[in-house]
Amino acid sequence: MAYRPWGTLDWALQLASPRRWSFVGALGTEQRSLGAWRWLRELDVVGLTHLLEILDSPSRHTIRARQLLVERELEFRAAGGHPSDIHRSLRLMAEHHRLDAIARSIAATGGSGGEAPRSLILDITSLPKRYFFPFLRLFEKTDSIRDLVITYTSPESYVEGEPLSENATDWLNLPGFQGKESASEMLIVSVGFMVESLQNHIATIKKCESVKMLIPFPAPLPVLRRTWDSVYCIESNREPGKFEDHRVDTADMPEAFDRIVSFDRNPDVTLAFAPFGPKPISAAICLFAAQRNCTVYYPQPRIYHPDYSKGIGKVEGKDAVFAYWIKHGGEPLYRLS
Repeated sequence: MAYRPWGTLDWALQLASPRRWSFVGALGTEQRSLGAWRWLRELDVVGLTHLLEILDSPSRHTIRARQLLVERELEFRAAGGHPSDIHRSLRLMAEHHRLDAIARSIAATGGSGGEAPRSLILDITSLPKRYFFPFLRLFEKTDSIRDLVITYTSPESYVEGEPLSENATDWLNLPGFQGKESASEMLIVSVGFMVESLQNHIATIKKCESVKMLIPFPAPLPVLRRTWDSVYCIESNREPGKFEDHRVDTADMPEAFDRIVSFDRNPDVTLAFAPFGPKPISAAICLFAAQRNCTVYYPQPRIYHPDYSKGIGKVEGKDAVFAYWIKHGGEPLYRLS
């Protein structure tokens, strides 16, 4: 078993000698979108910052979303951030080649003296999966990035009584994760809050003989309740034996990765993924799928609730900002043998 360290941000960073980190994240409507950057700023280890302002499709939430983005920018500037660090007005549904161009530009500059960054933190807290999947794959493969850490900030709570996202696309692939043709797929679903399109897909899919369900547990109570509602909706009235439930700690990316590897035993069956669940589990899916050239299905919501979450969670009295080492000194920690 490979040692893949993760924990609170301060603990994870002290595992290596001090260094300056380039930071990539999102300027989002949620307070937690700045949680990792603010902590890094307090530790005085963050160098060049890239904050992506990603805009949803116009909706009844647009005015509220704009107000919250202004608030977040004011917080960012008050904490020492500079307006030039913000990549403004990026489209949520931007094409793959545009996402790739942004990621390559970040990977090429940002270190001291203007050269390519050697140490980079990718904060996936408020980055849509449509963005962070191709970003993570490219950064992990970029040789000049010697140290790569993912950060994720848990919220205090989620909005209740309203949908967290709306107007999802059809059952499509995430950019760059089309995978390879296969007559037989094993579908691995990371269970989350959005299940409607997944229900429709499972009802019609033919080449997935079995579906492995990655259920986040342990998890905060509100997440557990919504997750088990999703499991019930998906599995009810389906043929017996179609589903296998596997519990994975919400925050434990290495455990999720090892669980996925355990499914990869039959060379005649190709793994495919549907990452609806927590971001750390989705990142494990991304790292595996990028190496095995797997299909990743995801109906991308075009609209997110501007009050998707509230506050920042706590763990042992600290902000619940978790950090995961992906590469150290040029050595990939999630590389398949």
